[in-house]
Amino acid sequence: MLKFLWHFLGWGCLWLAAVGGASGQTTVALGRVFDGETGEPLPFVHVVFTGAGAGAGTTTGLDGTYRLASDASRPGLLSVSFLGYATQQLEIRRGIVNRVDIALEPRNVLLMAAEVRPDKKAVNPAKPLMERVIEAKDRNNPERIGGLKHRQYTRIELDINDISLRQTQRWYWGPFDWVFDYMDSSEARPALPFLIAETDATVLHRNQPSKDQTIYHVSQMSGLENSNNPAELSTRFQDLNLYDNRLLLLDRAFTSPLHDRGGLHYRFYILDTLEAEGRAVFHLAFVPRRRGELTFEGELWVDTLTLALQQVEARVSPDANLNFVRELAWRQTYFLQDSVWLLRDEYTLLDLSWGESTVGAYLRRTLQNADFEVSETLPDSAFRPGADLIYEESAAFQRAAASDFARPVPLLPREAGIYEMIDSLTAMRSWKLLKGAGYFLGTGFVQMGPLELGAWWSAWSENAVEGERYRLDLRTSNAFSKRWMPSVYVAYGAGDGRWKGGGSVRWIQRKSPRTEWTFNAQRDMEQFGMAGFFGQGDLLTTALRTNPSSRLSEVVRLEGTVLHTFGRGFTLEGEGAHRRVAPRGDLLFREPTTGEPIATLVTSEVQLLLRYAPGERFVSGEFDRVSLGTERAQFTAAVTLGLPNVAGSQYRYERYTLGVTDIWRLGFWGHLWFQGEAGVYRGSAPFPLMEVVPASGTLIYDRLAFNLLNFYEFVADQWVRGALEWHAEGLVFNHLPAIRRLGWREVASAKAVVGGWDTRHESLLALPEGTSGLTDPVVEVSVGIENVFRFLRFDVVRRLDVPSDPTRPVWGVRMGFSVEI
Repeated sequence: MLKFLWHFLGWGCLWLAAVGGASGQTTVALGRVFDGETGEPLPFVHVVFTGAGAGAGTTTGLDGTYRLASDASRPGLLSVSFLGYATQQLEIRRGIVNRVDIALEPRNVLLMAAEVRPDKKAVNPAKPLMERVIEAKDRNNPERIGGLKHRQYTRIELDINDISLRQTQRWYWGPFDWVFDYMDSSEARPALPFLIAETDATVLHRNQPSKDQTIYHVSQMSGLENSNNPAELSTRFQDLNLYDNRLLLLDRAFTSPLHDRGGLHYRFYILDTLEAEGRAVFHLAFVPRRRGELTFEGELWVDTLTLALQQVEARVSPDANLNFVRELAWRQTYFLQDSVWLLRDEYTLLDLSWGESTVGAYLRRTLQNADFEVSETLPDSAFRPGADLIYEESAAFQRAAASDFARPVPLLPREAGIYEMIDSLTAMRSWKLLKGAGYFLGTGFVQMGPLELGAWWSAWSENAVEGERYRLDLRTSNAFSKRWMPSVYVAYGAGDGRWKGGGSVRWIQRKSPRTEWTFNAQRDMEQFGMAGFFGQGDLLTTALRTNPSSRLSEVVRLEGTVLHTFGRGFTLEGEGAHRRVAPRGDLLFREPTTGEPIATLVTSEVQLLLRYAPGERFVSGEFDRVSLGTERAQFTAAVTLGLPNVAGSQYRYERYTLGVTDIWRLGFWGHLWFQGEAGVYRGSAPFPLMEVVPASGTLIYDRLAFNLLNFYEFVADQWVRGALEWHAEGLVFNHLPAIRRLGWREVASAKAVVGGWDTRHESLLALPEGTSGLTDPVVEVSVGIENVFRFLRFDVVRRLDVPSDPTRPVWGVRMGFSVEI
């Protein structure tokens, strides 16, 4: 997956230079118009683009349908008007096909002393029908099946879209201009197919006790070697089950049309009664009741006997406040087997771009299920030992045998050409140079065969103790090994004249379930209590710091760590560490009774950490993996033991911590993010080895650290810390037309820590000036605006407790980075 991202980033660098976008393309609006009370289609309704000039209008047909097109660069709003109904004006997206279904609200009209109004007493027959469909959800939901086993074929395709003819003829494409011979113009936006991935797997599902497992038999992706990548890319598409009240898409919670109170969020209209596959079905349309909510619009086909879904076609409401998403649409079909309805196929289309008229991308997934076996349950013996995703040794599919791969859905011509195009592209020297440039920008490292040299973001920095600091890292690449990664670095401080450095070795013993070993040795400067987006020794920390500290520590550490994933969401990590901590700069370690300086603190410790994150999925490279998160709470529990008299260790102590992280979806009200931690020390140790209340120290807002706190301001040996952040997702701004166009969203947060400090620790080491034990609560709140330019947030921060240093401000403004859909 990470290799794919570097490929895409390399191309993105060039496309960002292409200006002008999709000018000159046709804007199309089509859909149906209904009576908002009865659900009846409205013929002869006047539909017009307000900014396209004379003749840019049409009227609906007898079935309420319309289609309107304009080549105007600014077609304006879509205006819909009809006698006896309130006129609506809707925003549309230029240069594409807009599907807009409209429910007109009746109103009283006084004309020639006669009142003209629809019959409000007429009942919309779709309302009681959908109430019955919702009541039947429990018996029709495929997730309620006791045991299920089936074959699943998945195809994922990425296309670069909205490429104009003028852009394809620009000089800077140079040796790559031949790729535009593979352009596909069959969609609303001309697109260049760029990537295809295919998997063939067996899927097992058990309801009680809940267990799911996918076993991959075939897995391949154009241009990439890692056979796991297609499956991990597929996890970007969440399962779509309309029987759930909420659908998590793009990390946002959408309201399903089959929500238990769906009538509060949607209007439903019966279009027809049809016969499909020998069964009678109701054909219905649904549209959102209110603008700006995370809802859908589309059509449903419902079986008349069982009231189960037979087919659904839906798209995200155009008014939903989403970043980078021009369209998200999908289609699903179900069939009846063994008295239960099963998902047969699904097609999902995601249209992404930075702006409405910029180059973007289509991301598509085609899913085909077959060979279903339905049972009351599945025994444990039906599942293979290990993780939820298992790859057979034969999963790496060789394209030379493509004709032997029995695809249930044949490749389209554009899809078949992707393998050929990518093979030719990746063999070009120019492409390898471009890919290397993208890799350098994304990771900071330059690839040189089996070695990588970097990183640009830590090559230079500056602090009050070291002065100007220079650093150089060297590590191995995937060309050296896909299991072992040794690395070394060296750093030099021009101000203190001291060399620092270290080395580490990572060994990926097994990827699924993951078992990883890490060994690390280093001597370097650290800022205890520093937490935030950047760490000590980074370029951006130097440029954006607000709290320059002259109290650093030089730490010599030896560490060994093993991480193992087991069960469903459990990760166990064990660590052994030896540290020698020396004060540097203005930080002094003094014996409390005599005041004599102490040169070094020495400790050896072991730690065991258990993490439970049910349902968590990852996107992995050869070494690193990125969590896609989980909709359930994540818990951590850790025990750390200080081992006296081991390698010169001076202290005996125990540290116990419990942590929780969760996201609460509030529907219309946005979502809440929460993280809490409780901890306690037993025994005794000097303050640098205890809990230093974390501070940010930069202009970058950090949701975990205290942004207005001094470094080393408070230390604790028992504490409870929590951070709460409310993302309103445009709760107010979505209803203010001027701001809605900007896409801004409201955010508010609060964080606090309470705890205690036993002065017995000060008999080992005196607290320095400006540092005190935590006895009173520390509280910080903020309000702000996020999604500014789609990646920035600005917060006004207020510290509510009294700072121990009266010169420290209690108000501040912080900037943050927040890239969310």
